[in-house]
Amino acid sequence: MDKRSKTHIPKDGAGVDTLHPSIFEVRDLNFAYPGEPVFDGISFDIKRGKITALMGANGSGKSTLFKLLTKNLKPQTGSHIKLDGRDLTSYRLSEIAKKLAVVWQNNIAPHDITVQDLVAYGRVPHKKAFQSMTHDDEAAIAEALKFCDLESFAQRPLREMSGGQQQRVWIAMGLAQQTPIMFLDEPTTFLDVHYQVMVLRLIRKLNRELGLTVVIILHDINQSFELCDELIALRPDGSLIQGSPQALADENFLHEIYKTDLRVGQVEGKLLVHAPL
Repeated sequence: MDKRSKTHIPKDGAGVDTLHPSIFEVRDLNFAYPGEPVFDGISFDIKRGKITALMGANGSGKSTLFKLLTKNLKPQTGSHIKLDGRDLTSYRLSEIAKKLAVVWQNNIAPHDITVQDLVAYGRVPHKKAFQSMTHDDEAAIAEALKFCDLESFAQRPLREMSGGQQQRVWIAMGLAQQTPIMFLDEPTTFLDVHYQVMVLRLIRKLNRELGLTVVIILHDINQSFELCDELIALRPDGSLIQGSPQALADENFLHEIYKTDLRVGQVEGKLLVHAPL
C-alpha cells in the first residue's frame, strides 16, 4: 500500500512501539522559575491516539507544562520525560519537529504571505537547506489544505482571513508537518462561538480520522469535557490529578482546581458545568 495514500499523516512514527499505550511518560517532574517553584515531583502519562487537555486555573502551570513537553523549557535534574520510550532530552530539535507539531496561541507571519505559503512552512523539518519542494511536499500541503477545508483560500493573503479562519491555517501548517502528535495552545481563545465550534470539530477530526495524539490547553471546562478523552488538571499548588471527564466531573474536584463553586449536570446525556450567579 502506498504510505502516502489519502492523508500523508503518519499515525505512528517510524520505529514507534505501537503496542505501548503511552506516548509520553513523565516521572518526578520538577521545575521552578527563579524564586518561583512550579512543579515538585509530578508524574503522569499521555496516552497514544487520545485527546488530552491540560486544564487548571490561571497560574497553575499549564503553559509551563506545555513548554516542558515540547522541549521549549528544560526540566530540573531528576526529572524524566520520555517520548516513545526515549528520554526527551536525547532528541535533537530536528527530531522533535518530526515527532510533534505545535500550534501556539500567538503567531506571527509575514504581512503578505498567502495561506498556501504559510502551510508550506510545515514542510521545513523534512527539508535540507535550500532544497526545493518535492512531490511529497506538494502533496502534503495540498492534503492539509483539503483536510482543513482551505482549498478555496489557498492563494488568499493570510491578513484577509478572519481569526477563526487563520486558526485553521495554523493547524493546517502543523498538519503538513506530518507528525503523529499535535500540541495546541488555547486554540479557541479570542474566537466567537461559531469558530470555536469549527476549530474543535477540526481537532476531533484530526484525532478520529488521522489518529493523531492531541495535547491541548483549554480554559473552557465544558469544551474540555466534550472534546477530550483524558484530562490533566493542575492544582494551584503544582500537583495534579488525571482521569477521564466522567471520572473528574465532580463538584468538589472542580472547586479544588478552580477555587470556585461550580455545578455539574447533564444535558441530553452530555456533561455540563456551570457557575451559579
